[in-house]
Amino acid sequence: MKKRIITLICFLLFCIQTGSFSKVLAGSESSVSSSSSIVINGQQEPLYPAQKAGKAEADGTRAPKENLQTNETSGEPPINNRRVAPGVSSQQGGSGDIQSPNNRIQRSVPPNFATRSVPSTPIYRFYSPRTQEHFFTFNAAERDQLLHRGWGSYEGISWYAPVSGDDIYRLYNPVTDDHFYTRNWSEYYTLSTHRGWIAEAVAFYSDTSQTVPVYRLYNPSLKTGSHHYTTSTHEVDVLTSQRGWHYEGVGWYATSLTGQSDNDYNFIGVKNYNQYALGAPSGCEGASLLQALQYKGALTNWSLRQFLNTIPKSSNGDPNNGFVGSPFTENSWTYSAIYPAPLTSWGQQFGNVQNISGSSVDNLLNEVKNNNPVVTWVTINFQPVRWGRWPFGIAVNNNHAVTLDGYNRSSNQVHVSDPISGSYWLSKTTFESIYNARQYAVVAR
Repeated sequence: MKKRIITLICFLLFCIQTGSFSKVLAGSESSVSSSSSIVINGQQEPLYPAQKAGKAEADGTRAPKENLQTNETSGEPPINNRRVAPGVSSQQGGSGDIQSPNNRIQRSVPPNFATRSVPSTPIYRFYSPRTQEHFFTFNAAERDQLLHRGWGSYEGISWYAPVSGDDIYRLYNPVTDDHFYTRNWSEYYTLSTHRGWIAEAVAFYSDTSQTVPVYRLYNPSLKTGSHHYTTSTHEVDVLTSQRGWHYEGVGWYATSLTGQSDNDYNFIGVKNYNQYALGAPSGCEGASLLQALQYKGALTNWSLRQFLNTIPKSSNGDPNNGFVGSPFTENSWTYSAIYPAPLTSWGQQFGNVQNISGSSVDNLLNEVKNNNPVVTWVTINFQPVRWGRWPFGIAVNNNHAVTLDGYNRSSNQVHVSDPISGSYWLSKTTFESIYNARQYAVVAR
């Protein structure tokens, strides 16, 4: 017995001298000595024990979610009783027998001369080829919801409206699933009280200075999407001379035509998979890649589990050679991850997938500008990077991957589809600080 005690004491002294005992006692990545560090990207960083973060980290922290900021406006029109978004099934009844605003085309002031330094808000335009409806909204959240749902085609900013002025009313027909806009209160009242339309209050405003005319057209042959609104005289000319539309005059007025381009804003809205809900607690890279591939039209009928069953495996515990462990299990001692090179080779079996690691964030956003989602390696809920020493080398203990699918340069924000925390906007600065630790990225084109 005495010999055993002496042996145990000698073992403990050896552990203390080598530092391994302190690591055993620590039991967490937070207890690391100040001398245990490494230089990463020219910076001295703490080096933690090899302990892979997982669901506990996800549950104990929050993603830095932000509301999309719109810097173009100092106010928003009221939205009393407005629907969140238009439906996707439709037939439309027109209201062509209601009195038209006027009947003479007023040519637009060229955009360079139409801009005024007054508060304004962008009016976003969508078109659904299935329903033939053009839909307009000032509401960025409504716009993003429609993009996420794949409701038609986003056609950008149609015009800028003032934040005060003459009311432009919006109505919805639940039978035909269609929307209608008018400046005429009598028309609004008649449709909502006698024609089955639901009044959705003020949608936005008309410029009382009558700077830029917004033209209104009606197509009596269409059962859906029979009204259209545009600032383009060319569009008016084509629709009336070649497409059977009737010109109904100036519906209202915009403040300006200058708006955001794809250089300023783009949101492509990839599908979001929740890795924990779908039984893949270590499947973030695969989920992010599948989100990107399905946006580009590949594997649209595949489930996440079906896709992860094809993931290439590492034979030596190195994520540079394939996935380590199983995406369907999670523990702190297995570095369950896959890095860009093998992820790219895997993705190329199903689509045009390229390894663009080393790219700056601006280069990533250029890919998104071209509607190409990007798988990026970050950390769980964008927590500060924690480096650990693993048998295969130095790696990020709280490793995670998300799909980058949007940006708004004016508010310095980006959008991600996160397999843990859902789809959300966050500060570009926050994203950049975490992404730049490794600059790992794979794009689906």
